[in-house]
Amino acid sequence: MRRHTISIALAAMLIVSLAFAQGVPKLELTVIDTKVNMTQAEKEGKAQINYKPGDIIRYTIIAGNVGNGILANPLITDPVPKGVSYKPFSAKGESAEITYSVNEGRLFQSWPPTYMVKDEEGKVVTKLAPPEMITHVRWELKKPLAPNESQQLEFEVIVK
Repeated sequence: MRRHTISIALAAMLIVSLAFAQGVPKLELTVIDTKVNMTQAEKEGKAQINYKPGDIIRYTIIAGNVGNGILANPLITDPVPKGVSYKPFSAKGESAEITYSVNEGRLFQSWPPTYMVKDEEGKVVTKLAPPEMITHVRWELKKPLAPNESQQLEFEVIVK
């Protein structure tokens, strides 16, 4: 019995040391928002950047592995801010599966997302979700991120 316990303890120490040798991944996200349709004065810094209905904002997310281990299949989710609506077909991310939520991030679907509602007769029907209903965008990266490696993701919104 004692010998068995020692073997288990040695195996556990080996697993722990292998984990340390392989390193620990750590995902760090940086989000940059940019007004796409700036006026010339805004571009030149002569006027403060103001937002009005119809303006387009691009959100660029830099997903970086700042750890010392490989980060396999990271999942990055970003909420669509209040006061804007998602701009269709604007989400991008190399080697990423992009999905969308219309229910505060509880369920994600590929494009175009749908939702269920009762019609006038009380039957549950499936409808296409308008862009205004999208609450979150999610990227599942299909390639691992090595230490100190990053990937750029983005989507655009329209100011309401």
